[in-house]
Formats: sequence, structure tokens, C-alpha cells
Amino acid sequence: MNERDAQFRALYRELRIDEQRRFYEKRCEEYEQARRQAIALRNGLLILSALAGVAGQFATGAGRATCGVAAAVLAALAGALTAFEALIGFAQLRKLYGDAALNLRTAALDWDAAESEADVAAQVERIEQIFRTENGQWGQLMVQNEVASPLSAEPAGEEKP
Repeated sequence: MNERDAQFRALYRELRIDEQRRFYEKRCEEYEQARRQAIALRNGLLILSALAGVAGQFATGAGRATCGVAAAVLAALAGALTAFEALIGFAQLRKLYGDAALNLRTAALDWDAAESEADVAAQVERIEQIFRTENGQWGQLMVQNEVASPLSAEPAGEEKP
């Protein structure tokens, strides 16, 4: 392998493979952390709701009503947070980025092991296929979201002729 090929391989490894892998790993960590935070906050709201409900059993008059309202509001907030988490899809996004990072780590090992010039084109194609696959998964997510929540083009109350 000549010097120019070696420079290309090193540059491609650093700027394309490693840089993208770090990006995917950071996004994976970000969505995992967001998922954990949402779960912890939801559980905290549910515990507070349960405590307010229990406290309402020992209160009388306005205190009992206040505890009941607080329990209901806290439970509703927990439900809203759960809906937000499902809408954003933290776990699904974490998996998408994590899979891309894993595929790039594996491809980087093969990139380092390949030595002949004939392998370069095939290895570049493999790396680029990982990126195309990740982009395709975004398209699938969009289609799933459209199917899950179809938007009507017609205003409510109007009928077709």
C-alpha cells in the first residue's frame, strides 16, 4: 500500500467512521439518559400521588378534598409524561443510534484489518451502507408515526360530496 492510500485510509477512519460513531454514541447516551429521567420523574409523580391519596384518608373536610385533587393532578402529570415519552420514543431512538454505533464499531475493526487496495472500495461501500440503513430507519419511523396518528386533510364536520 502506498503512502497516499495509507493517508486516505487514516483520514477516512478518523473523519468519517470515528466521528460518526462518536456522534451516534452521544445521541444514544442522550436518549438513554432522557428515558431514565422520564421514568424516574413519572415514578416520583406516581409515588407522590399515592402519598397524597393516603394522606387524604387521614384528613377531614377541605384537607381531604385538597389531597384528592393533588393526587389526581399528580397522576395526570404522570400520565402526560408517559404520553410524552411514548410520543418522542426515547427507547426507539436510543436503539436506532445504538445500532448504528455498534455497526460502525464492527466496520471499523474490519477497516483496520483490511490491507489491500481492492478492499478499500468494498469497505467504503460497507460503511456508507450503514449510513444509508440508518437514514432508511428514519423514514420507517416517519411512516410508523403517520400510520399511528393519521391527520385528516378535511376539516371536521365537512362531508365529501
